[in-house]
Amino acid sequence: MVDDDTGWDEVLTGVWGPRVRDAVVARVEEATVGARCLLVHTLTEPADPRAGWVEQLHGLVVEAIRAETGADLDGLGSQAAWATYEEVWDALAARWHDGGSLAAVPLRGEVVAVGCMRALSATVAQAAGMDVGVDPPQPLWLDGRLRVDTEGLGRVLAHHDLDAPERLAAERLLELARR
Repeated sequence: MVDDDTGWDEVLTGVWGPRVRDAVVARVEEATVGARCLLVHTLTEPADPRAGWVEQLHGLVVEAIRAETGADLDGLGSQAAWATYEEVWDALAARWHDGGSLAAVPLRGEVVAVGCMRALSATVAQAAGMDVGVDPPQPLWLDGRLRVDTEGLGRVLAHHDLDAPERLAAERLLELARR
């Protein structure tokens, strides 16, 4: 890689530190609420992510760095600038390797929870953490435990008009995941 001659590398590396990195990580996490399956699978299965997921997460990281610092990593070529990107990936991987803030459904509730998930539309199922890019959509299992994005599911319940059966299934799933 070559050094950048615009001065942005110096600006980026001059302001970069744990607080800025953590702010970038927080932006990526916020951007993936309701799409945490993408985040978790990409970070926990880096050798076998779904096509396009790495690119999506890459774009979110680059955009979050731009939003926090003003720097456009895609336009910068220095190793120092791209080291900030690697720090964000490493921090995300450390925070999400075990499912991060996703709720682990209690062992005796998994069958009911999966049944509730199967009753959800693709939009609501994705918000709950399911991989809707496969047929049939797959719940998010990590280390043998069923995980639910309660934040994403809660947002859908708060901001979307769902028909009664789907709302009931989503509310039941949320209840099970919060036990």
